[in-house]
Amino acid sequence: MTCIGSQLIFCSPQQILRRTAVEKDENNFITGFYGLENRFVETAHTLFFDGIISADIISLKQNITIEKIKELTENYNFVDLSEGFPTVEIIKNNKPLICDFGTNSLSEINLKLAKTNLSNSSFSIFDIIASCVYYPALLLDQKAKLSLNSQTKLLLWENVDLVNKTITANTKIRGI
Repeated sequence: MTCIGSQLIFCSPQQILRRTAVEKDENNFITGFYGLENRFVETAHTLFFDGIISADIISLKQNITIEKIKELTENYNFVDLSEGFPTVEIIKNNKPLICDFGTNSLSEINLKLAKTNLSNSSFSIFDIIASCVYYPALLLDQKAKLSLNSQTKLLLWENVDLVNKTITANTKIRGI
């Protein structure tokens, strides 16, 4: 078992846990969530990180056809970040954002993330995490919410502006 703590854990757009640790087993099953507020002692095996913990990024393009993506994302603001490095300019129209990096490689995703202007957008860090973690899982009928017994690789979103809840030009994502 591995226990990982952070300032924030993104479970879903409706559930963001503060000062919490998440425990996972060797098969990446979530076995527990533990609030750190009133704990005076934590096990020596708890790893603490600065940033936001989320489930793994999901690329629709890696899982379904372009035609199916167009059909499924009709009620979303879909941004394809897989080809080149487009400027992301989306009108907020109450449709959730989906960002598709077209890959599962974190090094490629970090490169594409740095070359877009998402850090200058009006989207919060939570909108952006939901756009590549939560909403793609929903569309693919996968378990979208990070919860007990869900199986997922955990990611750490580092160098985010936690005060303003935005990404920065230095935001990086890494597996933990």
